[in-house]
Amino acid sequence: NIIMIDFLSLINQNDIYSHSLLVLLLGFFLLFIKKYLIRILSGISSKTQTQIDDVILFSLDRPITFLIFLLIFIHLLEPINYQYQIIEHYDANSFIYSLLIISLAWSIIRFLNEYYRKELFLSSVTDNEDKANLSQTYEIFIRIIKVIVFIITSLILMQEFGLSVSGLLAFGGVGGLVVGLAAKDLLSNLFGGLMIYFDRPFREGEFIKSPDRNIEGIVESIGWRLTVVRTFSKNVLYIPNSVFSNIVVENATRMTNRRINEVIGIKYSDFSNMPKIVDAVRELLNLHQDIDHSIEPVVYFNRFESSSCDFIVYAFTNTKEWREFLRVKEDILYKISEIIDKNGSSIAFPTTTIDLDQKP
Repeated sequence: NIIMIDFLSLINQNDIYSHSLLVLLLGFFLLFIKKYLIRILSGISSKTQTQIDDVILFSLDRPITFLIFLLIFIHLLEPINYQYQIIEHYDANSFIYSLLIISLAWSIIRFLNEYYRKELFLSSVTDNEDKANLSQTYEIFIRIIKVIVFIITSLILMQEFGLSVSGLLAFGGVGGLVVGLAAKDLLSNLFGGLMIYFDRPFREGEFIKSPDRNIEGIVESIGWRLTVVRTFSKNVLYIPNSVFSNIVVENATRMTNRRINEVIGIKYSDFSNMPKIVDAVRELLNLHQDIDHSIEPVVYFNRFESSSCDFIVYAFTNTKEWREFLRVKEDILYKISEIIDKNGSSIAFPTTTIDLDQKP
């Protein structure tokens, strides 16, 4: 700005064309210098081990270009406005100061977005679950910082252009209660979203279901007001965040194992073979490579039913992937059926015995 004023003092202030030409030349010169410096600094930063310098250069690139273009426009407008009075109470310094504040706020937001996109905050984290938790925490942190930057920038600009910030804050204290009552549901959803971010009962991409509500599906997104869940029928549920503060949510993605829990019955006529069958099934589970042996499988004769003698098969698989679990369970059920058959027994089914009294 000082350089431009020194140049402008060398020419006739009434010569708008000469002034405009000089401003344009100086502006394009600054753009050339800016592009040249960014290129040099980018070459230097690419050779460093850290990526922070790359993110800083990225965050400053466009805001500086934006600032230079608007400075050119302001200095082109200044002599025209001085002669023709297009804008009353025109103050170039206020506009320039406002542009600096906007450019700074824009640079901060670009820095946060690029820092999140490159996931630099995860560079020292190795565990995948910790990475997911930290990523979700940083996402809400970015949103909060953006709101704070927007509010501070707005207040500074309002004060710069003569609006009473203290009066606005005083009105906010009184009007906040009115707005809070009117937007009760909106605020409850907002705090519900914060609860989800900080408590982390689920994350995007995880499968959840609730026994309290008809909710079952994969979380697609978590917003300020709504959480989007895609059901298995490919329908979409838009759930207000406040709902999750009052219901039980089951996160099936975070299970460590899947459970096999079966009750199998054999005929009463084959009950003498029950000990051998139970022992063989127990050995099958203890030797099966897809069963988690850190949790001891349970196989015991359980009860007498009306049409069968039942034994329980209770075990946990190593996998938690649903299709793989079904394959393992199918294999075990086939082999249990073979064990029952090899021991000369049959799986029971509901039967009714009728005794006929044949009188002579």
